Amino acid sequence: MIGYVGTYTKEHGKGIYKFDLDTEAGKLTAIEEAAESPNATYLDIENDRIYAIKKGKTKAGIATFEISDMDTGELRFIEDCLEEGASGCHLTLTSDQNHIVDAVYLSGEIRLYRVDERGVASERLDVFQVEGDGPHERQDNPHSHFVTETPDRRYIAAVDLGADKIVTLEIKDDKLAKVAECRVAAGSGPRHLVFDDSGTYAYIFTELSNEVIVANYHDGEFFPVETYSALPESFDGHSQGAAIRKHPNGRYIYVSNRGHDSIAVFEIMEEGKALKRLQIESTNGDWPRDFNLTPDGDYLICAHERSHNLVLFKVNEDGTIERQEGELEAPEGVFVGFL
Repeated sequence: MIGYVGTYTKEHGKGIYKFDLDTEAGKLTAIEEAAESPNATYLDIENDRIYAIKKGKTKAGIATFEISDMDTGELRFIEDCLEEGASGCHLTLTSDQNHIVDAVYLSGEIRLYRVDERGVASERLDVFQVEGDGPHERQDNPHSHFVTETPDRRYIAAVDLGADKIVTLEIKDDKLAKVAECRVAAGSGPRHLVFDDSGTYAYIFTELSNEVIVANYHDGEFFPVETYSALPESFDGHSQGAAIRKHPNGRYIYVSNRGHDSIAVFEIMEEGKALKRLQIESTNGDWPRDFNLTPDGDYLICAHERSHNLVLFKVNEDGTIERQEGELEAPEGVFVGFL
């Protein structure tokens, strides 16, 4: 199985790396540079295309790559779409493959791009400014952190850490229009979210409070229901929530804690409206910025931004994870995805 790591390029990272996972042996076997691309902190891997966050010297936007060989995962740069503005931190391709949306942490902007007939991000169409702030010292202004299409494929859900809100947007006539917004607990700092398989519930992971908020979702609106801690009750140190992922079987969700340096495993209960925490497991590295589950759900791979290592876990039948021997070096790794 072939996977990709997106990285910062502040120190030793080059952009996009390609790694191999031997699923029969349960072992990471090789990693190499796949494409040099500044600040490739998040990728969207779709068919034979990879869309990457890119930061130029004075401009920022999206770079499009072709997966030129599906057997080896080799990449070919096609072109980028860069304009004035800060670098994004997350992006998503819409299901009709006509648009890409990215989120900008620094400014709290949500930006819309055209995807042309070649499958290339070719033009920035619109910018939506999230408004608001919060009580935490890092919430002096909006900090948009995540965008995804809603399960009904009608809207874009944008998560803003600085404003403690999820803003629902509609793409209409190549513009972004606000449909609704949901405020969560002040100072919690929502970061990423995933939906359950039914599309009825969303699980919002907070960076500042290290919690998972369960929210009912209906027609563009979110309604918080319950909150669950991702940290041990005895822990009183500094930690920041990072990534949240759902198991392919739809029964479990996983979140990573930076500082506590762990992954918490939850079982989805009561048809989606409740969670049961099953495990908090060390990630064996420093600052687990992102992780992902293989498409078959058998393995979980975690990237550490500060210790620069890629760590492999086996996923057990009950959803818990178990570390496997051997790891690879992935400098400044902040994204994990699979071909």
